[in-house]
Amino acid sequence: MKATHAMLSWLVVALVGVFVVAVVAGITLIPRLNAANRLLDHGKPVFTSTRVAGDKAGVDFISRAVNTLNPIMTPKGGAASEVPALVAYVSKQTGLSQAKVMAALAKNFPHTTGLLEAIPLSAVNSEIPGLIAFLARTLHASPAQVTAGLKTFPALYQSISELPHVVNGWNDIPGTAHLTTFGGTPVHTVPQLRDYFGNDVIPVLTGQRSHFQALDGTDGVAFIAPLLLTAGIVVIIFGVAMAMFARKRMPREMAVAGWGVVTAVGAAIVVVVLALSLFPRLDNGQNLLNQAKPAFSPARVQGDAAGAAMVGHVVGFAAPAVTPAGGASSEVPALVGFVSKQTGLPPAKVLSTLATKFPHVTGLLEALPLSAVTAETPKLVTFLAGALHTSPAGVLTALHTNFPALYQAITNLPHVTNGWYHIPGTAGLTTFSGAPVHSMPQMASYLSTDVVPFLATEQHDFATVDSTWPPLTFFPPLLLTVGIIVILYGLLMLVLNVRRSPETAVPAGAEQRVDNEGFLLRR
Repeated sequence: MKATHAMLSWLVVALVGVFVVAVVAGITLIPRLNAANRLLDHGKPVFTSTRVAGDKAGVDFISRAVNTLNPIMTPKGGAASEVPALVAYVSKQTGLSQAKVMAALAKNFPHTTGLLEAIPLSAVNSEIPGLIAFLARTLHASPAQVTAGLKTFPALYQSISELPHVVNGWNDIPGTAHLTTFGGTPVHTVPQLRDYFGNDVIPVLTGQRSHFQALDGTDGVAFIAPLLLTAGIVVIIFGVAMAMFARKRMPREMAVAGWGVVTAVGAAIVVVVLALSLFPRLDNGQNLLNQAKPAFSPARVQGDAAGAAMVGHVVGFAAPAVTPAGGASSEVPALVGFVSKQTGLPPAKVLSTLATKFPHVTGLLEALPLSAVTAETPKLVTFLAGALHTSPAGVLTALHTNFPALYQAITNLPHVTNGWYHIPGTAGLTTFSGAPVHSMPQMASYLSTDVVPFLATEQHDFATVDSTWPPLTFFPPLLLTVGIIVILYGLLMLVLNVRRSPETAVPAGAEQRVDNEGFLLRR
C-alpha cells in the first residue's frame, strides 16, 4: 500500500479519536455526568425500599390528620355549623331540650363535648389574646408576665404558640404562592398540600425507584465521560503515531498488529456498552429525569419547604394534645390550680368563669387529651343509638348523611390518636443518618431535615443533567455505532494488509509499481 494511502488510513483513526474528544467536550459531558453521579449518591437514601414505603405510610398518616383537623379548623371546614344542627337533631329525635342534650353529653362524654364546644379551632385562636389580657387583670400582672408564666406549662404553651400559625395558614400556607401540582393546579391550603404530596411527590419515589436503581447500577455513571475522553486521546495518539510510521513504508507485520489493535478498541467499546447495560440504564435514567423533573422545579422546591414547615406547625400544635404522653392534659389541672391559688377562687369557679368568657378555649382544654375523645366515641355512638332507637350502624349512617364534616373528623380521629407514636408502615423507616422515624413528630422532622433538603440541594445538579442536550438515551447508540464502525474499519484495513505481499529487498535499479488495489508488486 502506498505510504500516503497508509498514512491517510491512520489519520482517519486519529480523526475518530478527535470526534470522541469533541463530543465529550462539546456537550460538557464530564460536568453533566458528575452531576448525575452526585444526584445518584445523594438520592440513594431517598430511594431505598424501606424509605419509599415509609414515606408513603407517613403521607397516608398525614392525610388522616388533615381529614381530622380540616372540618374543625375553621368555619370553612363545616363542622362548626353542624354542631348546633346535631344537637337540634338529637333534641328533636329524643324530645329532650337542647340544654338537656348538651348536659347529658357533658356528663357522659366530657372530652367529646369539650371538643364540640371548641370547634372551630380558629375561634380558640381568636380568644387567646383576650384570655391572656383577662389573666393579666385577674392576676395583677402584665400580659408579658402571663405569657412568661405560661411557659412553666411547656406543653400547653407549645400548642398555644403554634395554633396561630396553623389557623392562619390552614387555607393559605405562607410561601406557597407559586406552588402547583405537577398538573398545574394551585397548592395553597393544607388539604391541597396533602393531596400534592400523596398524588405527585410520593408517586415519583415509588414509581421511579426501579429506574433510579437501574441508572445507578453498581458504579454510577461518572466513569463514562473520563473513559470516553481517555479512549479518544489514546486513539488520537495511536493514530498519529502509526501515521508517522506509515510515512516510511511500515512493515506489513507492524501494520497488521496496528489494525488488530484498532479492531480490538472498537470491540472494547461495544463490550463496554453491552456489558454495562448502558441501553437500559440510561433509558431508565432518562425516564427518571422526565418523571421527576416537576419535583425539582425551583417553585416546587420552595413550596415543598414551606409545606414541610406547615406540617411542622401542625404537629407542634397537636403533639401535646393528642395523647397523655404529649403533656398538655396533665398541665390543664395544674394551670387551673395555679390560677385558683393566685386568685383565691375555687378551681370549679375558675373553670366556669373561663367557660363563660372563653368557651372555645375552655372546650379545648376539657377535650384533652384527644385520645380520650377516641375512647369515648364507641360509647357515644351506643348512647345515641339507644336515645334515637336505632343501631350503632344507623347512628353512623345518620352522621355520615346529615353531618359529613363531623363524621369525617370523628372517624379519622382514632387513626390519628392510635398511630401518633407508631405510624403504621414505618417500622423500617429511618432518617438519612439512621435515626428511627415512627412517630408523627419524627415524621415532620424527617420531611423538613432530610427529604425536602435533598430536593433543594440537588436541584442544581438535576437541572444540569436534565437541561443539557442531548438526552441520556443518545449515548448508548452513539457509542455502539462508533464501536461497530471502528471494528468494521479495522477489519477492512486488517484484511487489506494481511493480503499485502511482504516487502523484500529491491535490487539496485529495479523498478516498482503499485496495482489498482494498492499492493506492492515486483516487475
